[in-house]
Amino acid sequence: MTDSNHAAARARGQAVRSERAARVRKIRRRVISGSVALFVAAWLAITIVLVSGHDPALATRAATTSSVSTGASTPSTTTATSSSGTTSSSSGASSSGSGVSSVTTSQS
Repeated sequence: MTDSNHAAARARGQAVRSERAARVRKIRRRVISGSVALFVAAWLAITIVLVSGHDPALATRAATTSSVSTGASTPSTTTATSSSGTTSSSSGASSSGSGVSSVTTSQS
């Protein structure tokens, strides 16, 4: 192989490598841009739904709470003994003690 053929082959090889590198950069840019755009669109959609007040988790929780609270029941007094041996009495739904508490419900 002569020096001119060797130089021409080297130049062709360099051109092919640079074209491949340009193509790889172009593909990477497209994939990264698409991923970022999809991520931003998903978070934007979630933000719009939450800001507009149509949160599906809150809607099902509100429906469950309202159906439970519409039943006619009277609050009962329960007595619970904590692990330290003290007795606490509570009326209603909450207790501020740090021990074990029991919940009593009645249905008619």
